[in-house]
Amino acid sequence: MRSTIAQFMWGFQSHFRNGLERVARNVFEQIGFGLGARAFLVGFTDNPEHAFPVCFEPEHDPLAAVDLSSVVADALQRYQESDESRMVYSSRRHQERIHLGLMDSFRAAAVRDALAHSPEGTGMTFFVGSSALVDGIYKVHPVLAVPTTRWQSKPALSKERIDRYAVVPSFQRSLMRELLIAATADLRSSTPPEDFSARWSDRSELIRKAAHAFVQSVSVFSGYEFPSELTVALDEISAQPYEGRSGSGGLLLASAANPHVEPVLEFVTPIRVSETRSMRKALEMADPQHHLLCDGEQVVGLARLRDTYEPAGENAFLFSVMSRGVWELSHNEVPLLRVSNTRPSLPQPRLDAQHFKSVARRVFAEIGEREADVLWGLAESASAASHGTMLVVHRSASDEAARLVPQAQQVRPQLLDSNVLAAVTSIDGAVLVDPTGTCHAVGVILDGHASGKGDASRGARFNSAVRYHDTQRGQCLVIIVSEDGMINLLPNLRRQVTRESVEAVVRQLEESLTDDPDYEVFFRPWEHLESLAFYLSAEQCDRINTARTRLEEHRARPRDRHPNEGPVGHITHVGWTPFVPDPEMDASYFLDAD
Repeated sequence: MRSTIAQFMWGFQSHFRNGLERVARNVFEQIGFGLGARAFLVGFTDNPEHAFPVCFEPEHDPLAAVDLSSVVADALQRYQESDESRMVYSSRRHQERIHLGLMDSFRAAAVRDALAHSPEGTGMTFFVGSSALVDGIYKVHPVLAVPTTRWQSKPALSKERIDRYAVVPSFQRSLMRELLIAATADLRSSTPPEDFSARWSDRSELIRKAAHAFVQSVSVFSGYEFPSELTVALDEISAQPYEGRSGSGGLLLASAANPHVEPVLEFVTPIRVSETRSMRKALEMADPQHHLLCDGEQVVGLARLRDTYEPAGENAFLFSVMSRGVWELSHNEVPLLRVSNTRPSLPQPRLDAQHFKSVARRVFAEIGEREADVLWGLAESASAASHGTMLVVHRSASDEAARLVPQAQQVRPQLLDSNVLAAVTSIDGAVLVDPTGTCHAVGVILDGHASGKGDASRGARFNSAVRYHDTQRGQCLVIIVSEDGMINLLPNLRRQVTRESVEAVVRQLEESLTDDPDYEVFFRPWEHLESLAFYLSAEQCDRINTARTRLEEHRARPRDRHPNEGPVGHITHVGWTPFVPDPEMDASYFLDAD
């Protein structure tokens, strides 16, 4: 028997699922990890009065064709083969609750595996939450699905269980778990939910709870098995100045017995992590090689991590205070979590190498991979500056250096290594290089005309770079490093795509427009096209707009006949904005450009 939803689980199931999907997409975008998550609902009932023991929402999705009829039997077998099924508890109430919970978790795992191993689930990773009995009939599991390649693009630890403790291997996995917990909680309400109830304030709280749970799991990885207040402590420590200075330094989370940790200073009286002022003072002793050694509850001294540390052990982690109110969690120099003024997010590269090289090769078509690598090396060194600076790559750098004298210090052309670049960026002004990376001037004060393209919220450095770039359009590339750590690239060209990938989504939209269209099926490619709007040709815009017009005509078509009022329309009008081609778009944005 195939899962079907010919019979509703409850009247507002589609509203609830859409709400869950909308919130899931939003919270992952908030942490800097746009996933395009999909939400589903799977319900099971053993009530013989209901003809459909398994129901799937939405009913017209390809995944609704997956055979889930063996899930219950599969879950029972998993339960019977598990060691936990033989555990006996003295309290009958606890015995029943724990074993019902085990059965539910095995059913969720069976649903996940059935969807993941189906042809319809290829390329997707599924997460299934605990079930809730809705309206006394169906035990409904919330399901979230994301593209596997996208999900695996972010770093994560390798374990989900350590001894008897369940742990989350990443911040993103922790957030996924919090979303499913919230969905199950809504499903368990006394009346069937009409929508997923997470409000804006709740969404921020979901993200904070996920960060706290991940840090708690990291504490377990390090060997500390008790509740930890590290998240709150680091928020307070990073925000606390010391003699007017912002904090910097690291806290090494590891057991003092870890053989790869070398203590260099031991405190007679350890400092509890909740003692903010003492912790902040102690942080002043830390440097890039020596960190405060924390066991999860207290700091016991200074230590360094030996070169013998094996990352596969996953039992030593570094919390780094980056600046006022900002801290980062990393393992083996790989950032896993960043918190800025209590707002958690996934760490982002300050400057992406692949994107930078793509922009450089498009601005300077005459350079090859070697020159792009040299420019990237300079940009990476400039981005590491603790103070603001600018690197200008100009096609005619020699002529520009001569033109800008005396507001620039012209130098004999030479390649700069990272140490020399760090030295010359210590003075005001930009460093001027040509597309091969050869330096022609330092301390350059840029000129340019006001064009209305600046940003009043940014400083003089950024706005002078905007004016200069606008004057020299097509001739230069500017890397701006602001004192607050923000990095900008001018021009910041959009990523390149293939023509076929854009055309495929346009065709998908057109094919979804049947005589009796499913609006949800139609709007999935529509939303995708909104993200691809920059790349659309005039002909593609016309086709998309024609399809949407036909959909709206169908939506407004009379559906029923009222005995007194005649034909009644479904929805008379829905406003929408037609697609138009972007004047900035040209063939250089296509990977398959001639």
